[in-house]
Amino acid sequence: MQAAKPAGVGKSNQSSKGNASKVLVIQEYKRRLRDNIRSLNENFVQLITAAKIKQEDEVHKCPNGRMAEHATTRYEMKVRAALIVKACDELSKLTNDLKEFLILHDFNFLTEAISKAENECDDKLRHQLKKHNDLRIDIAKIVFDVDKELQEHFSLRP
Repeated sequence: MQAAKPAGVGKSNQSSKGNASKVLVIQEYKRRLRDNIRSLNENFVQLITAAKIKQEDEVHKCPNGRMAEHATTRYEMKVRAALIVKACDELSKLTNDLKEFLILHDFNFLTEAISKAENECDDKLRHQLKKHNDLRIDIAKIVFDVDKELQEHFSLRP
């Protein structure tokens, strides 16, 4: 038989495990972001470097050497471009993972956002009701004045 746990012990242990797992997930997201940005930057710089025309006399004298250099440079640029696309795809996946993480783990944020939206809606409703009441009072005054004018000028007096 297991001994009964005090009231708050299990919850705090689960909470600390949950916080620790959140910290690990966030660290993993930071690492993925850092690696993908580094890959993007490095490949972009190398792509630009490979696009520069080199004026080496020995290579350009021989047509086969120029063709070989061109083929090598073209292949390198294709590989770099593919790596850039891969890094961008990974960043897109990371963005989706972050959105999912926030939706699933940040209920306080959602609760605050909902409360804020409700308060804004209540404020707008109060403002519209005040406008409505002011207009109703103004219209009632106008109607009263029109009735008064009509009675004064067009009614029969005994």
